[in-house]
Amino acid sequence: MDYALDLSFNGTYLHAVVTGANTLQAMDRYFTDIRNALEQQRCKSVLIEKKLEGPGLDTFDVFEVIRSHARYARDHGLRIAYVDLNRDQYRTTVAFGENLANILGVNAKVFSDADSAALWLTGISG
Repeated sequence: MDYALDLSFNGTYLHAVVTGANTLQAMDRYFTDIRNALEQQRCKSVLIEKKLEGPGLDTFDVFEVIRSHARYARDHGLRIAYVDLNRDQYRTTVAFGENLANILGVNAKVFSDADSAALWLTGISG
């Protein structure tokens, strides 16, 4: 496996920290693993901290992964807070991913840090 996923549930949301190689396959698999964990916990909110290394994915790859997971997220009313620690390096594709998810009806938002993301998920911050 080219990534590791650390999952914890605090009673309000699932916190997923993903580390490893920044590949299309890793991104697709960790989204699937997170979906399975959300189902197990019967939870609809997730904070994803992406700490992957390597070159960023191209826009088409980001489009494909988000498109393939968006229907499930939308239909199940998921709330997704996404923190990419390489956001400055991949600013264009991160913004594209957030916009695409929103256009496809997913309640997803990108944050620069986990604290701000957690506040949004818990409804303390707009």
